[in-house]
Amino acid sequence: MPPIPKRPLSVWIAQIILGLYALGTTLLLLWGFYKGLTEGIGNLDLYLVTNVGILAFVAIYSGGFVGMAIRKPWGRWLGVAGIAILLIATAVTQTTQWRAGINEDSGPLSVTLIFRVALILGLAFLVYKLAAGDAAEEFFNPSPTER
Repeated sequence: MPPIPKRPLSVWIAQIILGLYALGTTLLLLWGFYKGLTEGIGNLDLYLVTNVGILAFVAIYSGGFVGMAIRKPWGRWLGVAGIAILLIATAVTQTTQWRAGINEDSGPLSVTLIFRVALILGLAFLVYKLAAGDAAEEFFNPSPTER
C-alpha cells in the first residue's frame, strides 16, 4: 500500500485557526449558558437567537477542525467555509477601521494598513489553497492507486 500523502501546510494552518476559533466560540457559548443560569434571562428571544447563532459557528469551526483531522472531504469544505467566514469578517472590520483611521490624521498609508492588507490576503490565499490547491486535493481525495 502506497504511503498516505502528508498533511499540507495549508491544512495545518487552517486546523490551528479553526481549532482556536472552535475553542473560543465554545467557551463563549458556555459562558452565555452560565450567565443565563446564574443571572436569569431578561429577553428569552434574544438569548435563544444569540446562542443558536453562536452554536452554528461552533458547529462550523469544530466540524471543519475534526473533519480535516480525519481527512474527510466534508471537513475540508467546512474548513473552507469557516476560514471564508473569518475572511469576510476580517475584511469588513479591517477596512472599516482603516477608513476610520484616515479621519484621525494617520494618513492613507501606514504600517497598520500594510498589516491589514497582508492579513486579508493571507486568509484569502489560505481559502484558495484549501479549496483549489493540488496538495489539499490530493490529501483529502487520494488517487485510487494510493488507497
